[in-house]
Amino acid sequence: MDWVLLGFAVVTPLSMAIGIAYRRRERALIDIARFRSFAYQIYLGHCLWDWGKPPNAGRSTTDCDWLRHTDSVLEQLIGIGDELTRFLTLPTYTRTRHRMMSSGRKEAARTVEVAYRLFDSLYTQRVMKLTMLTEAFKYEGLNHSEASRIRQYERFLGECIEDLRVIKTYRTPQALRAFGRVFTVILPPFYAPSFAQLAFDLNSLVMGILMSIITPLCLTALFESIQVLEDPFVGYITLDGIDVREEFQVLREFFCRLVK
Repeated sequence: MDWVLLGFAVVTPLSMAIGIAYRRRERALIDIARFRSFAYQIYLGHCLWDWGKPPNAGRSTTDCDWLRHTDSVLEQLIGIGDELTRFLTLPTYTRTRHRMMSSGRKEAARTVEVAYRLFDSLYTQRVMKLTMLTEAFKYEGLNHSEASRIRQYERFLGECIEDLRVIKTYRTPQALRAFGRVFTVILPPFYAPSFAQLAFDLNSLVMGILMSIITPLCLTALFESIQVLEDPFVGYITLDGIDVREEFQVLREFFCRLVK
């Protein structure tokens, strides 16, 4: 059998799926980095920005408890980070078995319920409270241009959260994965005559047996690489995943240093 068929039916779709999954992983890393940056800038804005030179203008002329205000901002930002970490590290619930099997659908329903509750808390409730704190900051005297800049940071923060949610929820095309899964299992036995011919040409039965073992092993390893990269937020399980807990712990440490 022609080896071109093996490359067309198995290697090409698997390589394409790996490339798509890897790009999703890199996009998730960029979104996490942007999230950390925007969260840090939001806190700096509430903590340090002023609109006049003290003691005759600016924060010092208001009756607001600024320490309590910035602590409230910090509480919401840390809460968003913690709940986003829990959301991203939930078990995967979008595999084929979660759609096709009754047990998988029940498992997915339980996970989706928890996911929606977490996302509602971190995005609907906490981001709204963060917006209200910005409004309170503006009422105390922050000029509109600087308030607009904080609003922009909040919008960018929301975009990062939404992008991470999409990456967590959706997968690479099912058609490519199904194509690779089926042909990885079915196609290698049809190459048995080719392996026998190889052993005959080389006058080495060992070489023919080794090639018959290595070929499906490489195809299986290629397919498993896709499975590993499908959900990039599993750094605690696989070496190639993103360690979300570690990434958001770094943000928490940044906040702690700033408070000190």
